[in-house]
Amino acid sequence: MLYILVWTLAVLCSFCLADLMDFLFTDGDVGHHRVFPLSPVIERGSTLQLFCSLGKKLYPYKNASHIIWTLNGDRIAKENYVIINDSVSGVVIHNFTSGEAHVKCYVDFPVEKQHLAHTEIKSGFPPQRPENISCINYEGKNITCSWTLDRDTYIETDYTIIGKQGLDGKKQFFNHTWRSKNGSRSHNFQTTIYYPEFCIQLELENPLGKAESQCVSQKSVEILKFEPTPVKVEKIPGMKKMLRVSWERNMDGSKCRIRYRNMKQNDSKEAYNFREISQQNYFDLTNLWSFTTYAVAIQCINYGSRFWSEWSREEIGTTEEEAPSKEVDLWRVLEKCQPAGSRSVILLWKQLKENESLGTIKGYRIKCFTQSNHSLVYAENTTDESVTIPLTRQAYVISVIAHNAVGDSPEAVLRIPSCPEESKDHPRVVMLNASALNEQMIVEWKTSDSDIPSYVVEWHDVSETDSCKRSWQYVRNATKWTFQKGAFEQYKYYNISVYPAYKDEIKAPSSIRTYFKQGRPSYGPAAEVEDIDKNEATIKWKEIEKGKANGDIINYTIFYRTDSGKEIGKTVNASFLQYRLKSLQANVKYTGHVMASTIAGGTNGTVFTFSTNQLSLLEIVLINVFAGLLILCLLTFGLLWALKRRTLKRIFWPKIPHPKLPEMSQENLEKPLKEPRSEENTVIPEVISILKVDDDDEYQLLKLEDCLGQTKVTTEDVVCQHEALGSGEHEAIQLLLQTAPSPGHHFRSQRFPDPVFQQPPLQKESLSEDYQNSDCKDEEKPDQTDRQEKTEFNPYLKNSLSTREFLGCKNLSVPKKKERQKKTAPPCVSSDSGQQYVALDAVVLTQH
Repeated sequence: MLYILVWTLAVLCSFCLADLMDFLFTDGDVGHHRVFPLSPVIERGSTLQLFCSLGKKLYPYKNASHIIWTLNGDRIAKENYVIINDSVSGVVIHNFTSGEAHVKCYVDFPVEKQHLAHTEIKSGFPPQRPENISCINYEGKNITCSWTLDRDTYIETDYTIIGKQGLDGKKQFFNHTWRSKNGSRSHNFQTTIYYPEFCIQLELENPLGKAESQCVSQKSVEILKFEPTPVKVEKIPGMKKMLRVSWERNMDGSKCRIRYRNMKQNDSKEAYNFREISQQNYFDLTNLWSFTTYAVAIQCINYGSRFWSEWSREEIGTTEEEAPSKEVDLWRVLEKCQPAGSRSVILLWKQLKENESLGTIKGYRIKCFTQSNHSLVYAENTTDESVTIPLTRQAYVISVIAHNAVGDSPEAVLRIPSCPEESKDHPRVVMLNASALNEQMIVEWKTSDSDIPSYVVEWHDVSETDSCKRSWQYVRNATKWTFQKGAFEQYKYYNISVYPAYKDEIKAPSSIRTYFKQGRPSYGPAAEVEDIDKNEATIKWKEIEKGKANGDIINYTIFYRTDSGKEIGKTVNASFLQYRLKSLQANVKYTGHVMASTIAGGTNGTVFTFSTNQLSLLEIVLINVFAGLLILCLLTFGLLWALKRRTLKRIFWPKIPHPKLPEMSQENLEKPLKEPRSEENTVIPEVISILKVDDDDEYQLLKLEDCLGQTKVTTEDVVCQHEALGSGEHEAIQLLLQTAPSPGHHFRSQRFPDPVFQQPPLQKESLSEDYQNSDCKDEEKPDQTDRQEKTEFNPYLKNSLSTREFLGCKNLSVPKKKERQKKTAPPCVSSDSGQQYVALDAVVLTQH
C-alpha cells in the first residue's frame, strides 16, 4: 500500500514540474508554443542556446523528442538538441559567426513537419573606445568631427558627441546623438561655438556594451576653415603675356595662394604653378605665353588655423596675341622630271604650336622664284596646309609666311634643285636601319659625309596614295632618332626615308620599308588548283597586300588531305606563290587551304578542292598517239588497198604456180580455139570460152584441178564441190567432165574438141542427149596439128608437163539459162604430139 502511494506522488510531482517548466519558458503562456529568448543579440563567435515549447495543444499527442530545429533553412544535427522535459526542447549552436540568421523549430509529423515558432538572431561586437578625435569649424557655421575605431560593431550602435566648456568639461553646451550600423567614423552637425577653448567627448553604446572617449581639447582658432573663394581672371589691354586674378575676401588676418596652368597641358600636379598672396585681393600673373589660355584657382587660410580652404572652381583666361615667333615647318614632295621638262612640287607645312603662333593664324603666303634671275613665277594666299606648284627643269626657291591679326611669322625657305642636279645627285645616307621597341620606332643611319648638319626623316603608309598625308621630322646633329608615341600605327607597312639637309637644300634620300608592329594577316591567301595530273597538282595563290598582311610574310604552308586521310602540310618560302604537290593518289578527291604566316602567327585562306585524274597526261598522250597511229595505218592501208589492190596482193600474197599445170603465156591466151565438131561434121554450139580469171574463180578452178588429179574422183563429186560457181561455169565444167577419161586416166592427157566457130547461145532445152553423151576423145581432125603451140617451161613446176594442148569437141550443144556473153577465145595450146588442151589455172569457164 505504501509503495502505491509513493508512486502516485512521483507521477503528480512530474506533472507539476512539467507545468512549471512550461510556465517559465513560455512567459506564463502555457497554451501556445514559442521560442525563447526572442530575437537575441550575441557577440560574434560565442555559443547560442535556444528553447522551443510544444504548448498544451500538442502535448497530449507529441513530446519534446519530436521537435526539430533549422538554421537558415538547414536542419541542425540532433546531437545539438537538449531535451528539457516532455514539452520543451533546446538547441545549442557553437561559434555563431553569422551576422544575421533565422532559427525555426518544427514538430515532426508523418506527412509533413509543422512549424511551431521562429526567431531572428544577430551577432556583432561591443563598442570600443574612440581614438584621435579632431574637429573642423567651417567659418563658425558647421562642425565636422572625426575619430578612429579598431573595428566595427556590425550591429546598431548609438553615438553621442558632447561639447563641454572649458578644460575641466563640467558644463555641456551641445549634445548630438545618432544611430549607425556600419561603424561611423565622422559626423557633421550645425552649431555655433563662442568659446575660444572647449573639449569634445564621444560615447558609444549597443546591446553588447558601452564605451566612451576622453574629452579632447579644441581651440576655436586652430580648427577654423574658410569656404572656397570665387575668383575672376581677365587680361589687361596692351599688356602682353599677363593676366590679372582677383577675388572678394577681406584679407585681414588671412592669406591666399594662386594655382594656374596652361590649358594645353594635362591636369597633373607637375603642370601647376603656385603664387602666394597676402594683404590684397588681386594678383597679376606675368611671363606667360602670348595668346595662351590658362586655368586659375585660389585657396585661403586664416592665420593660426591648421586648415586651408578647398580650391575654388577654376576660371579661364587668355593672354593677348602677338606676331608668330617662328617660321612654319616646311617640306616638299618632288615629282620626277618628265621628258618634256615639266614637273610639279607639293609643298607641305605644319601648324605652328600655340606658343609659336602667338595668335590665330589667318593664312599663309606662298611665293616661288627662279634661282637664276629671282623672277616670281608663282604666288598664292591660302588657309590650307599644302599646295601644288607646277615647275620646269630650272632650280627654284620657295618661301612660305604665316600671318595672324598682329603680324607675320619669319620666312620659311626651301630650294628645289633643277632636273640635271636631281639626276646627278646620289644618296649620302648609308646603313639605314629601323626597328620598333617599347611602342616606339627607332631609326639609325650612317652617312658618307660628316659635314651634313641636319636630316629630314620622312615616313608614310605604303598603301597611302595621297602625298599630302606624309609626315616628316627635322633631326639636327644626330644620326639616330626615336619617334614619339602615336606617330606610327601597328600592323601598317611604312616607308621611311632619310634626307640630308644643307641649309635650305635637300639631297637624295635613302629609304627602308618596315612594319611598326607585326600581327597575323587580316586574311589568308585565296588559292587555285592548276595542272591537275594523276599524282600531281599545282597550287597557286596571290600575294597578300602589304596593308593587309600586318607584317612581313615569312612563309606559306599548304595543307591538304583526303576525305578520310590525315592532313599533310608543306611549307615554302615567302618568295614562292605556287607549289607542286606530288605523290598524290590517283582518282581521289582532296581538300586543302594555304596559310600565310608572320612572326606573330598565321591566317588560313579559303578552302579549295580538287580531284586527281585516273590517268596521267603522259599516259593520255601515249594512248592518243598509239590510237592515232593505228587509225592512220588502217586508213593508209585501206586507201592503198582500194587503189593498189592487185599490187598489194602480189606483194603480200604472191601467186604460187600450180604444181602440175604450167603457166600460159599471153600469146596462147589470145589465140582463138577451134570450134568443135560433131560426128556428122556439124559445128557444135559453143560451150567453152576463155574468160579473164577472177580471184575467186581461180581458186575454185585450182580446187577442181586437184580433185581431177585424184584417182577415184567421179563426175558427180566434182560437180558437187563447185556448186558455188555460176550456172555457166557449172555447165562448162560438167562438159569437161563428160569428155574426161576414166578415173584412172590423167587429166592433162585428155583431149578436147577443137572449137571452129562461135554461134549464138542456145537454150538449155535444146541441148541434145547426143551432146551430153558424146565422146570427143577421137574426133580431133588432123588439120588441127598446125595450131599446136608449145608452152614455156615453168621452172617452179618440176613435175609438170612441158606442153599443154587445147582440145576441141564436136557436136557440143550447151544449154543455158541466160544469154552468154561473147568473148574472144584464147588460143589452145598444143603438146608435142599435136594434142590441144586448155590450162585451167589460166582461164575461167563461164556459160554463154
